[in-house]
Amino acid sequence: MTGPVVSAKNLTRSFGSGHTVVMAVDNVTLDIMPAEIVLIMGPSGSGKTTLLSMLGGLLRPSQGTIEISGTNITALKESALPEIRALKIGFIFQTFNLLDALTVEENILFPAQLHPGDKHQAKRRASKLIKQLGLENRRTALPQTLSGGEKQRVAIARALINEPKLILADEPTGNLDTQTGQEVMMILQTLAREHGYSVIIVTHDPRVEDIADRILWLEDGKLTDRKEENHKWVKDPVCGMHIDEWTAKIKIDYNNTTFSFCSNTCLKRFDDNPAKYTKAMSTNP
Repeated sequence: MTGPVVSAKNLTRSFGSGHTVVMAVDNVTLDIMPAEIVLIMGPSGSGKTTLLSMLGGLLRPSQGTIEISGTNITALKESALPEIRALKIGFIFQTFNLLDALTVEENILFPAQLHPGDKHQAKRRASKLIKQLGLENRRTALPQTLSGGEKQRVAIARALINEPKLILADEPTGNLDTQTGQEVMMILQTLAREHGYSVIIVTHDPRVEDIADRILWLEDGKLTDRKEENHKWVKDPVCGMHIDEWTAKIKIDYNNTTFSFCSNTCLKRFDDNPAKYTKAMSTNP
């Protein structure tokens, strides 16, 4: 069996010092196998983006090691990391991070400047990706003329141009409508299933669970497997936000029903007029 594409051991990242120290990631160990889609979820401020930044070589851990396709990136000098990021890792961001002055094709080709192959090979790879992602008619368009879905497809093509084995996606559906977000999720699933890419997705979007092989939960910097039998999405009766019932910290029992809340503010509003919110939930399940 092929070994892991990513192997992270005892990762820790802290900020500050002394009594003000914040442990953003706390002793995380994680292996990602080829063609595996792993979803990392957790509340805001739980350390998800910090963990993803370390796995992508954008941020050094305070302690621990990270191997990407057999290369220990934590042992490398800072000057060696850009090449690792360009050749071994593809990044997909919520905000797309396209260069406004470059066309679709030029944005896709931008990371290929660090690829050892010639420019003609890169052009052929770009043309293939443009066709696969339905961007043929937008090849020469500038980012400002693209829809959100088109921008994200360009970002995906750019992430794939150097044929890395690992794709890191930070809230890839966060700025997209429901249909477009679903299309992006299907693209990521196809990349893993048919082309063997390993995909790590950090998101708050529960729809992404449908394509994941594994769901991990990060809270207070600690990573745990999330068991499906313990997992259930519920709505805050006040603001309507979806909450993971398994990890919700603010709960009360009212009329033989358990309600979960995203914050103490919503809990207080509920306490002031529970009949208002329980009636609203019964008419809008």
